[in-house]
Amino acid sequence: MSICWNFPSNNNGKISGISEAGIETFRGKQLKSLAREICQNSLDAKEASKDKVIVEFELYEVSFKDDPRINGLKEYFKLAKEYWKENEKTIRFLEKAEKNFKKDKIRVLRISDYNTTGLVDSDKKKNSTWNNLVKSSGVSDKTGSSGGSYGIGKSAPFACSDLRTVFYNTLDKTGLQAFQGVANLVSFEMEDGTTTQGIGYYGNSENNTAIKNMENFGSYIRKECGTDIYVIAFSDDEEWEKRIIEAILENFLIAILKNNIEVKVGRTLINKETLNSLIEEHKDNISLTYNYYQVLTGNESEEMEIPLRDLGVFRLYLAIKKDFKRTILISRSNGMKILDGNRISGSIQFSGVCILEDEKINAYFREMETPQHDDWEIDRHSNPKEAEKIKKEFFRILREKVKEKGKESITDEMDAVGMGEYLPDIQDISSDSENKKENIENGKKTFECQKITTLEAARNSTIEISDENEEENYIDESSEEGEIENEVPSEGDFNLGDKKSGTGNGTIGNGEKLDLSKFSHMHPSSIRIFKVSDENDNEVYKMIFKLNRNTKNAVIEVSIAGEDRTIPIIIKSVKNENREILESKNNRINMKNLLKDTKYSILFSLNGNENYPVEVKIYGDKI
Repeated sequence: MSICWNFPSNNNGKISGISEAGIETFRGKQLKSLAREICQNSLDAKEASKDKVIVEFELYEVSFKDDPRINGLKEYFKLAKEYWKENEKTIRFLEKAEKNFKKDKIRVLRISDYNTTGLVDSDKKKNSTWNNLVKSSGVSDKTGSSGGSYGIGKSAPFACSDLRTVFYNTLDKTGLQAFQGVANLVSFEMEDGTTTQGIGYYGNSENNTAIKNMENFGSYIRKECGTDIYVIAFSDDEEWEKRIIEAILENFLIAILKNNIEVKVGRTLINKETLNSLIEEHKDNISLTYNYYQVLTGNESEEMEIPLRDLGVFRLYLAIKKDFKRTILISRSNGMKILDGNRISGSIQFSGVCILEDEKINAYFREMETPQHDDWEIDRHSNPKEAEKIKKEFFRILREKVKEKGKESITDEMDAVGMGEYLPDIQDISSDSENKKENIENGKKTFECQKITTLEAARNSTIEISDENEEENYIDESSEEGEIENEVPSEGDFNLGDKKSGTGNGTIGNGEKLDLSKFSHMHPSSIRIFKVSDENDNEVYKMIFKLNRNTKNAVIEVSIAGEDRTIPIIIKSVKNENREILESKNNRINMKNLLKDTKYSILFSLNGNENYPVEVKIYGDKI
């Protein structure tokens, strides 16, 4: 039986081109996908008696001049170039690949796992983990919290190979050994006139089966149960170690903390003991993961076990802290990240980690996963209508928990010292005879005091407009899944609403600034902001203020007061003390002919249902 490369005939059937679907899926994020797919497969194959899986990534440069496993591919690349000579994209790939055959050595990335079962049943022709990985397309028998369910993850190593060639080597838990190469190329015409399928196999050429013993590249020899994957002509990326390390930290943070996996990338060891220093080293590039790590290891985080219908429970860790990015890591029970849940709250600075604990809830949401396993899409589920309801319920629970945690945080932070400065002015309220709801007798029923910033803070702070990478933070939190209803557009792209009616239902411009050549900042001699009920029993904000000078034109900017910055918010409606509608645009209210030391009162409502801590800045005609 001959051991060599063999490219089977397509029997006058399908022609395979360069844009193979599985490989194209991972183009543009090859190393990130490689780390994710490899580690999830190893976690799925963990030997039951072992505590954790160990994975190694090591790069060699090996001589191949007398190695038929690599050098034997040269002739097939020449045939492919002739067959595809009029296809520019394919020729570019083939010419780049051929450069590797002109070198003295070739880059080979070895990926090895330990404490796993290995690729079992390599002696069978079907229904084995060996064949599912090496010789199958779109096949997976994984369920529940396991990794890939589409069978395309096996394409990730090919996307990292300039020759699109990978070798598999295994020693399984029963002692079976196997070695085989796969070249995922393009269809081409052999010298005898037959056209190939495009995929070739190195092994027993008569039936394309594996060699029944282990082989290797370089000096490494496997002695323990597990699997080796050799990526031939590994992509030339000087930062490959850094990229893989960050991908592992991002996607397997929970698994590492649980001590379910240990990964060695070059000389860098990633495990529970080294995690803290690695997170600190790479935090600038993995800011969300840095937040999640703080949540999982911090003392101020709250841990919750939450049931979801009859699917079992998920575990949620939440923390409130300035600079948190307002996202929740959503993970399978095995510790592999699925997605970053965002658009949950636009006003609370939080971070969280959600782990789908039970097998049933893992399996249910798994049906919604995209082929890349980084999002949920309801149409992929066997029952899309039910899946839509459950997905919405899941995110609704997350939003509620974040809001509850945010309210607790605000309560804890309130300082009783000097609170009188921020309470409603009872004299001002009682003297306003125009609205019977605003008297001392029923004040407790109609007034809800909210936390606001000091006047000094308002004077010294500046409004920051988010850049395009933070658009998801500006949302209407009443939407079911945190879907964006008021995105931040580019400068000049405004929906101003009805300016005459003052509805102000537009969106905030990115970078829009007040014309400071016409206006200057004014310091009110007094100001009070609190919540009241309007004539329709809707809760609105009331602001009572006096200015320190006259101005013909005044602009009042309203923002959410954060710990370290202010966030502009849409004003839905605004009226003066005579219930006359004032002009508003985005987060600004325009008023005319204001006099020094005269009390003015306005009522305004904001977009969204949150109880926001409000901050105000007033501008008048430049002196």
